[in-house]
Amino acid sequence: MLWCILLWALCPRVRGQCDKSPDSSMLNISVTYNLPTFIANSTIQNLVTLSGVIYVGAVNRIYALSPNLTKLSEYRTGPLFANESCDQHSPGHTGKLDNHNLALVVETIYDKGLFSCGSADHGVCRRHVLDDGASPKTVAEDVYCFADYRYRRLPGEQNLVATPAGSQVLNVESNVIQFFVGNSEIPDLKNESGTFPQLHTLSVRKMKTSQNGFIAFSNRWYLDLIPSLRGNYYLRYVYSFHSGPFTYFLTIQQVSRDSQAYHTRIVRMCSSDLEIRRYVEMPLECICTSKRRRRSTEGLKVFNVVQAAYVTKVGNDVNLQKQLKVEEGDDVLFAAFAQSKPNSPEPTANSAICVISLKHINNLFKRYMQTLPAITCCIKLMRTLLDVLSHCKHLFEYRLEVTQFVQRLEYWSKELTNILVTSITVAQVHGRTVAYLGTADGRHMQVKSSGASPHVNIRLDTKPVSASVVLRDPNHPDGALLLVTGNKITKVPLIGPGCGQLTTCTSCLLSSVVTGCGWCDGRCTRANQCPSSSVWTQDYCTPVITKVFWPTSGPLRGSTTVTICGHNFGFDKTESFKASLVTVEVAGATCRLWTELQCLPASNGNFTASGRMVKVTSGHKVAKMEGFSFVDPVIREIFPEFGPKSGGTMLTIRGAFLDSGNKREVTVGQAVCRIQSVSSSMLTCKTPQHTDPSKQPVRVTIDSVQRLAPTSFTYNEDPIINSIQPSRSFISGGCTVSAHGFFLQSGLQPQMVLTAAHDSNRSSIQCTTPSLAKLALQPPIVTKVAFVLDGFSTQQWDLIYVEDPLFQDPKLTSKDNKSIVELLLLFTLLLHRLCISR
Repeated sequence: MLWCILLWALCPRVRGQCDKSPDSSMLNISVTYNLPTFIANSTIQNLVTLSGVIYVGAVNRIYALSPNLTKLSEYRTGPLFANESCDQHSPGHTGKLDNHNLALVVETIYDKGLFSCGSADHGVCRRHVLDDGASPKTVAEDVYCFADYRYRRLPGEQNLVATPAGSQVLNVESNVIQFFVGNSEIPDLKNESGTFPQLHTLSVRKMKTSQNGFIAFSNRWYLDLIPSLRGNYYLRYVYSFHSGPFTYFLTIQQVSRDSQAYHTRIVRMCSSDLEIRRYVEMPLECICTSKRRRRSTEGLKVFNVVQAAYVTKVGNDVNLQKQLKVEEGDDVLFAAFAQSKPNSPEPTANSAICVISLKHINNLFKRYMQTLPAITCCIKLMRTLLDVLSHCKHLFEYRLEVTQFVQRLEYWSKELTNILVTSITVAQVHGRTVAYLGTADGRHMQVKSSGASPHVNIRLDTKPVSASVVLRDPNHPDGALLLVTGNKITKVPLIGPGCGQLTTCTSCLLSSVVTGCGWCDGRCTRANQCPSSSVWTQDYCTPVITKVFWPTSGPLRGSTTVTICGHNFGFDKTESFKASLVTVEVAGATCRLWTELQCLPASNGNFTASGRMVKVTSGHKVAKMEGFSFVDPVIREIFPEFGPKSGGTMLTIRGAFLDSGNKREVTVGQAVCRIQSVSSSMLTCKTPQHTDPSKQPVRVTIDSVQRLAPTSFTYNEDPIINSIQPSRSFISGGCTVSAHGFFLQSGLQPQMVLTAAHDSNRSSIQCTTPSLAKLALQPPIVTKVAFVLDGFSTQQWDLIYVEDPLFQDPKLTSKDNKSIVELLLLFTLLLHRLCISR
């Protein structure tokens, strides 16, 4: 019986797996593409689109661009003197100020219009009428400050919308224009826009019917941090969106007023409220576990600070629907999280993407609100009305802060280590959900599923990709993204900028459902780039065998698992391995694949070995390589044939083909003998212990084939020592010690001293004492002596080390006309007595 494993060349370099080959990298990230761009005169800060026109908010400029990024018109918003700004008041500043674009918002209720809120205008917006029903207008043609200047008063605080600390301005249109605004609070922020008024933290305002300013319905149109926290508490609004009856914000803020830890919170309000009456928030974090089990803490990583987010509707992507337990048309939130620096809101270059359905978020809000009074509630809420909380139809008010974290398992974190994701957009392309990511080092990535690798990874710039992204015509073949890096906009097709980054056939065809790429003449191209004389395919790749890695031989009928290294082993465009697309034949044995890694033989394995050829057939293509043979393992002898019943004897098994197959096991009787070394002709192991002296069979099992040794292994009684002679030794060693007792030949490897020998009747054993001179100890030294025979250690005996003998000066004498040197040995008699005494 033969099992086959096909391993992709991307597998780790461990025994039984394949080395990473040079051509296995899916993407060549050095490839560049010629993409449409627009270069502004200054840093671009916001991007929106209306009626096919792209509007760009930059420092001191508002641009209007065509879909191909050609400039249509331009409006200068700065630099401005104080008397030129929309609030006509700038305390403490007399020069010109650059006008940073703090917010850019479109509206369509009254006219097609654009709101641009600038720093030099101290958060007051300018309204650009783009089409009043009579005719389209340029971005600079009909512009006015959105504040009431009657009686030369300063604009009301309802008209102070955005702040340089960072604002999220969301226009929720029904029958009115209604702005929900979240203004960040960043302690110690340096303000380059002069003295800036302190704006409300969270607010809602409605545009006047006179279209010259905003109005508040009551004094409850805003929420602020308490006075003691303003200027001392970090709160940053990152993203805002509208879904169903609710308006949402994502924020980064301190866990509490006294904490230096930071986390993400999701805030929800009712969009129909003209004042802030119903408000709830809860913490949200993205977690990554190595085992992808929700309750597992092994390898747990927490990504606590959100960097960018995007809300979209679920399309006909069945995989996403099953993963999130949602239906087509449901709103889902994709969010890019990062791990923050210790005691800081600043992100590190480690990111993960999490996704959660808005239906699930609202159910969590409802569940936590049903736990009252466990949650601190600012205003009493009748529980009988909780069944309508998800529709904003009740009349009661609430302002709640949920303290329990909502943890989401990461949707995708592969290849995002050491990468800071700064933007995310999601779109449906040919029925697949594709995430479009921007990074802090100016790269753009596209990935089509939670388990896939990116099929696009290109450098747009050296500057970070902005979170402000425009998605154009997502349902059109020419759909594209407009991405901002510094003062540049780049247009990137939703299907990807090209195929040149995909260097392998497998990566090329796996991306084809989104990119439209195919394989032609050894490279990844679109169909119109493949010569008419060549074959362009999106269906299959030619398999490539790099080597038969492990093992190179296996026992006949041994059910050996064979690892074959290479590329392009059977897949289809659903990204799943298809066993029906691949057949494998190893040395005449046909294997039928049943997973992407394993195959079973078509027969019961009683075949005749035929050569050493390995053949993989994928689609209509075949790859061959020699490298595997079937063998018949043999055991010829074992040595020694006996040992102590306590075990530990180093047993040597000699034979042939003992290293074939994948797995080997040696047993003595019913117990396992721990293998120490293996070669083709020899295997060594340490015997297990046995209860009684007896003879036990020795077996070697290779994969599922078993071989019996020609002789048994005999367990003897453990050695017993009654006495040792002598009981003393010189500090330099070298004295022969004899141990007397019984069963002393049960073990063959005495380990007490340097050399050892046995007598023929197994009643004694001799050894030579080692030197202790290097230990610099003062004799006499009492030591303990034990004899370790294989794995058995005898009882201990006292052995005393004494000083080495001393010699007199030599004397020169003459005898028979010859000079003789006499060396008189002191303590000669003592030495003799020492070495023979007990």
